[in-house]
Amino acid sequence: MKNNQFHFTALIFCFFLSLVYAGQYLYGWQPGFQASVSPWWKFFTSFLGHSGLEHLLNNLFFLGLFGSMYELLTDGKTFLGTFLISALVGNLTAFIFFPNSVIIGASGGAVGVLAALAVYQPNKIGLVFGVPAPMWAVLPGYIALNLIGLGAENSVAYEAHLFGMFAGAAIGLYLREGSSEEESGEERGEGNDEDWRSRIREWEEKYML
Repeated sequence: MKNNQFHFTALIFCFFLSLVYAGQYLYGWQPGFQASVSPWWKFFTSFLGHSGLEHLLNNLFFLGLFGSMYELLTDGKTFLGTFLISALVGNLTAFIFFPNSVIIGASGGAVGVLAALAVYQPNKIGLVFGVPAPMWAVLPGYIALNLIGLGAENSVAYEAHLFGMFAGAAIGLYLREGSSEEESGEERGEGNDEDWRSRIREWEEKYML
């Protein structure tokens, strides 16, 4: 899959998340979802809000860096779709692991984008713990961090992160397989009709006219 034009979708989305947090801070709006008591629609707003400024900045870093890389390799719609699916899958943990706790944040979608990028283009260079590394090394690093966090007493929904990564990795695999089929088709001459027409015209001009 090749992107024809970069529209800064990931960065615009980061700005949108910042506006949502400003609304939380200034007006006290709470988009978080608590499975046992919240109205159903907050399941879909919880991944747009954040519990604090540090939480927001961490996700803006992931989405701004890995999201822009992913968008460059795919397109803005694929980025948004990957984020949305990963975030929704991550939110399912609210029913399983956190029925009595408020779940909030874009982390499930952000790490889902990271995982999709790592599976789709594993040799692209990213960052893991501040160190440049290929994406095939970045993803295991963050998976290990979240697995370690499962055993700690804290307010971070590591389960949601892991579910989001799983969804993102599945999307990345789908894109990778689709890209391989497209490349194979081009090698066989499929999807490249204009190139073959040009070659035929050149042959006719050279040998027949």
